Amino acid sequence: MLKQNIMNLRFISIALLFSMIWATASNLSAQEAELITTKLQAGYFKDQANQERVVAKLLRKNERYEPFPNAEIQFFALKDTSRTLLQKINTDEKGEAVLILSEELKASSGPTGLMAFEMTYAGDAKTESASKDIQVSPAQLKVAFFQEDTSKFISVEAAAPDATGAMVPLAGLEIGLFVKGTFSYLSIAKDVSGPDGKLIVPFPLTMPGDSAGVITIAAKVEDNDIYGNLESWGVINWAKPVPIEEKVRRGLGDTDAPLWMVYTLIVLLSAVWFHYAYVIYLVIKIKLAKHHT
Repeated sequence: MLKQNIMNLRFISIALLFSMIWATASNLSAQEAELITTKLQAGYFKDQANQERVVAKLLRKNERYEPFPNAEIQFFALKDTSRTLLQKINTDEKGEAVLILSEELKASSGPTGLMAFEMTYAGDAKTESASKDIQVSPAQLKVAFFQEDTSKFISVEAAAPDATGAMVPLAGLEIGLFVKGTFSYLSIAKDVSGPDGKLIVPFPLTMPGDSAGVITIAAKVEDNDIYGNLESWGVINWAKPVPIEEKVRRGLGDTDAPLWMVYTLIVLLSAVWFHYAYVIYLVIKIKLAKHHT
């Protein structure tokens, strides 16, 4: 009976040991199989200089999505059923990889300029793969200014190529107007273009410019599903002039000394010369006294 109990205890111990080993191995396998989630974003941009670029942004998820630097992104051009590798670019510290579109690539897109791209990240032993494709039709914005009587206006014209390649107006396109600063944009209006592809808004006459009243008005289309991100701007001297204030400074490092120092020096030098004059007066007085005696 005792031997039977000992055998049962040994069997239970061995079974528990194998269960623990199996559970540990399962946990390790699950941890190894769990990869870091990645997400790929993409956008098309066209700036004032008509430079066109496709920007891919790769994110990886820790507690939240963060930029994934130094990861290789592959850019493909899609046309009909073909898929052509354009370039491999590593992401920067912001997780972005930028492909500048060449004139050759734009010319091969057809008369309407419709372009399709696919961006892929292959992944590795620790991170998942990711891909994103976009299809864009190039468009253009033109900023102009005109005056009717005493009223001044900003005009933005939006156009895109049709099937023949001719530029036609874009109606119903949401356009934002901004005052372009050195580091930021100040929004002044947002509306959609009319049937003629134009958006016309009054010029903000109270908006301050530089000393000559020069101001830069920017028109932007942002995150449009068909036309991507467009930007164009115009410069005009209709703003309110802001004179440059020249502050007269009197500091230790300036050519002109501080006034308190000038006044102090005048007082001290005056006191010194007064003492010199007084000493000379006393010397003369003493000599005259000797002559009288």
